[in-house]
Amino acid sequence: MITQKKLILFIAILLIFACEDKEDVVNPLVGQWNMTNSSGGVYLKLNKTQEIFMGETEGSIEAKTISSGGISTDNYTLTEVNVDNNDDGTFINLYGYTDNYYADYFIEDYIGSLDSYDQSRFSVGSNNINGEYFGTNFDYSISTNTLKIFPDTLYRKLYINGNEVWDSTRYAVVEGSITQLTTIVEAGQNFLMDGDEFDGDLGPSDLTLILNDDRTGRVIESFDGDTEVSEIKWQATDSTFSWNYCYDGDCTDEGPEFSYEISGTSLSLSIYQDMCEGQKEQCDFMFNEMYGVELGTLEAFWMEMNVTLSATQVAKKSVNKIYYNKRSKWGDYSFINGYTPPKKFNR
Repeated sequence: MITQKKLILFIAILLIFACEDKEDVVNPLVGQWNMTNSSGGVYLKLNKTQEIFMGETEGSIEAKTISSGGISTDNYTLTEVNVDNNDDGTFINLYGYTDNYYADYFIEDYIGSLDSYDQSRFSVGSNNINGEYFGTNFDYSISTNTLKIFPDTLYRKLYINGNEVWDSTRYAVVEGSITQLTTIVEAGQNFLMDGDEFDGDLGPSDLTLILNDDRTGRVIESFDGDTEVSEIKWQATDSTFSWNYCYDGDCTDEGPEFSYEISGTSLSLSIYQDMCEGQKEQCDFMFNEMYGVELGTLEAFWMEMNVTLSATQVAKKSVNKIYYNKRSKWGDYSFINGYTPPKKFNR
């Protein structure tokens, strides 16, 4: 026969074991997760079918410098083009660069009463020379997508003892043609921006998440061998997973938020970022200037990233204090720093 005291003791034991079982339940997100796959990109959507310029060109403008005695010293290839037509005239800038040189060619073609200020200029910086060349007898033609520079001879200008000196025995010759190649974007199409300005591998080459059961953790990611680590405080709902960055134990309000799915030892993270949020008008003008998109036809510009990670081990308590936490910029999607657009977007 079970007495009242025995019943109370039995219930107390059950409650103790129930509490212990509850404490032993580990959030399925806790552990170490290593990236196994990633995909994503930067996308554009227009409301009108049109041709846009994605940065690819055909041909080039070539420049060469000539020293005293008519000996060719160096050759330079100019493939980047900017043409500005305004009320003052036509202004052309061509440039090119490698690890060994940087070269710029300008044409300033004024109109009306400003004609007397017309000039062309070639500037070069290399291991062999740092100099400027000037001329006034330039000639060029511009069609829809093609710029042609007819042979233009420019002479070296120096400053000696504060005086301007022209050296007609040293000069540069610039000539060639370059054509901008266009791509058709259909109205309503989610168009992947995969031109020269956008890296095809958007995310990191390696990514590890270490999530402790006290909601601390760290993010470790690598881009081409460079590794960056950040200490975090993480949180999750049934559908979203996010974290805040922590520095010396103090956590900020900054951090990404992902949609996520977890199945056994597989974790999927997805993130979407509107690149024109709060600046639709600026985006409209930027895409017109950079890619030739018709004003008023930009519907959306965004980044999306999808990552699959696999669990390798459980980390129930915090381990290994993080001794460094840097926030450098990448030209890709960084889980620590977010998406950094190409330099042209950082105006």
